[in-house]
Amino acid sequence: MRKNIYFLITLFLALNTYAQDIATARMQGLGAVVTISGIVTNGDELGPIRYIEDNTAGLALYDLSTNNHLANTLRGDSITVSGTLVDYNGLLEMNTNTVAIIHSSNNPLPSPQIITPLQANESTESELVQIDNAIFTSGGSSFTVGTHDFISNGETGKIYVRTGHPLENTLIPVAPVTIIGISSQYTFSIPANDGYQILPRDSADVILPTNIIFTSSVTQSNITNNGFDLSWTTSMNGNTNCNYGTTNSLGTIINNGGSTTSHTLTLTGLQPATIYYAQCFSVDGTDTAFSNIRAYVTKSNSSGKIKPYFNHSVDHSVSTGLNAENITTYFNDTIKAYMDRATSTLDVCVYNASDATLASAINDAHNRGVSVRYIADDDALNSMLSSLDPNIPVVYRNPNTAGIMHNKFIIIDANSTDNAWVMGGSCNWTNPSNLFNDYNNIIFIQDEALAKAYTIEFNEMWSGVFGTHKEDNTPHKFNINGIDVELYFSPSDQTTSHIMDFINSVDYTLEFALLSFTKDELGDAVEDVNSNFGVNVRGIIEQANINGSEFSDMVTAGVNVKSHTGVTHQLHHKYAIADANVLGSNPAVLTGSHNWSANAENNSDENTLIIYDHAIANIYLQEFTERFNELTTSTIDESIDLKLTLFPNPSKGYIQISSESEIKYIKLYSTDGSFIKTIYSPIVNINTSGIYFLKVVTKQGSVIRKVVIN
Repeated sequence: MRKNIYFLITLFLALNTYAQDIATARMQGLGAVVTISGIVTNGDELGPIRYIEDNTAGLALYDLSTNNHLANTLRGDSITVSGTLVDYNGLLEMNTNTVAIIHSSNNPLPSPQIITPLQANESTESELVQIDNAIFTSGGSSFTVGTHDFISNGETGKIYVRTGHPLENTLIPVAPVTIIGISSQYTFSIPANDGYQILPRDSADVILPTNIIFTSSVTQSNITNNGFDLSWTTSMNGNTNCNYGTTNSLGTIINNGGSTTSHTLTLTGLQPATIYYAQCFSVDGTDTAFSNIRAYVTKSNSSGKIKPYFNHSVDHSVSTGLNAENITTYFNDTIKAYMDRATSTLDVCVYNASDATLASAINDAHNRGVSVRYIADDDALNSMLSSLDPNIPVVYRNPNTAGIMHNKFIIIDANSTDNAWVMGGSCNWTNPSNLFNDYNNIIFIQDEALAKAYTIEFNEMWSGVFGTHKEDNTPHKFNINGIDVELYFSPSDQTTSHIMDFINSVDYTLEFALLSFTKDELGDAVEDVNSNFGVNVRGIIEQANINGSEFSDMVTAGVNVKSHTGVTHQLHHKYAIADANVLGSNPAVLTGSHNWSANAENNSDENTLIIYDHAIANIYLQEFTERFNELTTSTIDESIDLKLTLFPNPSKGYIQISSESEIKYIKLYSTDGSFIKTIYSPIVNINTSGIYFLKVVTKQGSVIRKVVIN
């Protein structure tokens, strides 16, 4: 005992003797072993990472060991710790190699530095900061996992919300707020000169004004050729007003007066297929609450034709009258036929292309005087582009940024009532892989309003703005020949939250066909509607065995999902169907380029359409039914490439689990997929004999194992 006490005292003295200020430590360079002292500015609300600050600088601390040297450190602890300096996606971190010596607790935290968004950089990295008068660009929606843009002092910044954060799923304030948090960085760029973000620790770090505020987003409804309604709620009674116009400068004010917390305003006398910008506001005495300026669009006078196509067989036995079109080897010819209709403009935005027929169609359009523009991803091969006329301008996404330009859409004659077409769907223009071999869908919509919205997104990328630098600047709701349609672009428009809304709105049936499904919150939502709300769920996932796939989780939870792994040709779809063939429901189809993954949500350029229509939902159901019936029944997936040891198994009750990747937690399920409990220890104790499934969740992904208790 005396030896242990002596050792701890010696260690304590040594650490304090050789501790250097954090600014000096940061200058030592990657690989240096340093000892520092300071005040911890966060707890486990940001996960296992800790940030420490003294009067010179701040530093991120991370413990990769199983000893969890930082687990007991809390906000306000004064500590001394040693470790090695490393780079983690632009953030300078210390990988700790000693137990943090806690000198005292509940110390006052360093006062946040008041900065502007652009001052969240290397000079403030890992320090507590404050930004005043911040306005979130997506105010009125919900905080989802990922980054959220705000504007302050004419500069744009970002906050990041992690899974399980106190802000997750809460309302994003509409009014200007004060943001307090830790200045951090996350980027894949080389050099690492972007990706700076603020990490609020809890809801108290987003400080709301004290008087009247918006308590909901502004929602658009009753869209007609010459008007629409805007509705919102406020925290206290106020009047109902709107400032709108055809540019961000607005200009026309409607004052409806009254005094209420539930507001609805009708804009009338507008022009068809015209984008209007509006800012709603409510006044209570001398206090005014403003919404963000948002883009909205009126109904067009276009035909509103919607034409989906598939490149493999479909099942007409479930058709309700309008048969799905399987055009197999004519996918490229069909796309060409639509492009041949272009008379004034043709904008092409496709991740990867290698088809000669489509190259010829683009050249033909250029030769007959059509203004042609092309956007591609620089990381993809895009062999087709060498065949284009050299006078056709092409813009590439910068390959040194996170994510990819993953869209597959075209816009034809955007300003034409009768000839404006948009193509969306999942299909790259690669021959033969995506066009003919892999399972894909394309969809054409004749609508001027929709084409203008896509053009805003195209123009933003055309100007060189991609990925996380884009803004949520397009209309999202459309009335296309009486059909409600929604449109979202990633990563600016919080697409995952809208997919979540789509899932949660299902009443009876949900089908999905996805290349990749790794987004945990979407997986949880699918399992929830399947288990708790009586929804009949069926799904197909191509990449069922990759780390992080939701496939095995869903199988364990009793979801009727099938793996497409190993089938000849890839299922490349990204679609879901709600309540198809159900009378009295609101059937819908969700389709586009967006995989249900974190990269699609946070980094890549994507587009997603949601179409609320019985006929379109049934057409996609015909394709899904054929794919689903081709496959064998689902099985528990045990093929994830992760070394995992369970001993003993069979067991009398106690099982020791070890993994090559750090175990985050373990979920216990019965053989029927019923969830029993979550275990936060590598030792599992099961008191009742029987067969069980363990879902072991690690930093590299999750894996399911069967265990037997005797």
